[in-house]
Amino acid sequence: MDRFINLWKKYGMITLLLVLVGAFSLASPKTFFTSKTMYNILRQASVIGVLSCCVTMQLITGGIDLSIASRLAFTQIICAQMLLAGIPIPVVVVFAIAFAAVTGALNAVIAELLQTNMFVVSMASMYIWTGICYLTIGARTLYGLPDSYKVISQTLVFGKVPSIIFVFVASALLAHFILSKTRFGRYIYALGSNREAARLAGINVVKSNITTHAVASSFVGIAAVILLSRTMTAGAGTASATYAFDCITACVLGGVALGGGRGSMGQTVLGVLVINVMFNGLTIIGVSDYWQMVIKGIILFIAIGLELLQRYSNLKASKKINVEKVAT
Repeated sequence: MDRFINLWKKYGMITLLLVLVGAFSLASPKTFFTSKTMYNILRQASVIGVLSCCVTMQLITGGIDLSIASRLAFTQIICAQMLLAGIPIPVVVVFAIAFAAVTGALNAVIAELLQTNMFVVSMASMYIWTGICYLTIGARTLYGLPDSYKVISQTLVFGKVPSIIFVFVASALLAHFILSKTRFGRYIYALGSNREAARLAGINVVKSNITTHAVASSFVGIAAVILLSRTMTAGAGTASATYAFDCITACVLGGVALGGGRGSMGQTVLGVLVINVMFNGLTIIGVSDYWQMVIKGIILFIAIGLELLQRYSNLKASKKINVEKVAT
């Protein structure tokens, strides 16, 4: 079992991705294995991918934020209203990122004040922001945005690559840099590994947790910007989307620990690609949306099971090391 876990950590996700691409290519070679389909998969993966940058950082701290879809929706609505009022695009983009960061930090502040789990706070926040979305515009859909706003997501770079893909890649690289190359990134892992040990090591755990959720939530703002640019519409219905669960599934499948302290952006990106390749391929071969929902739930169960096996393997290895130290 330990050997399987080690092999899965190193090669599991990339192998699964290649198997899926190969299987769907054989099942539908004229439709799936084309540059148009590959770009479409990456385009669809971009919003989930940018949101997963947020979810990855939050999961590593040991927190789960269910409110990202509702905050994404409200950020889109406000940005759409600003664009319709003639406010310049750069101002709208900066506002979206700042607003998302503030609302993410607010969740963390409340969790710290109430000394409770982020999961509970974000659930309440999800309902609040969803309600605010409908109170703001009801069931209406905002449209008629300036055509110049399409540039962010719909520009074809080199004549074929949608610009939204570059936003996803840039976001993933930025999140990777923060997590792996900065002192702040080390604090994030320390919070998730052992909050009390981090405190005793001199880390201001409250400040670090709030800052983490603010920085992570800035990616929600980026996602709102590119989703609005891609669809050129905004509505409260986005608040009911399954973005949070899709991101959690992708992150956990990629190897990010639900309990915190372990994970990387490379793993998350592979998880996002696997999820999007799978469901795009299932759609192409004619599998209904309802069966895809069932499959998505099964995948999440499998991902959680693999995460538990990895945790058990790490615990077993740690006990073995401690026994060897005592023996010597």
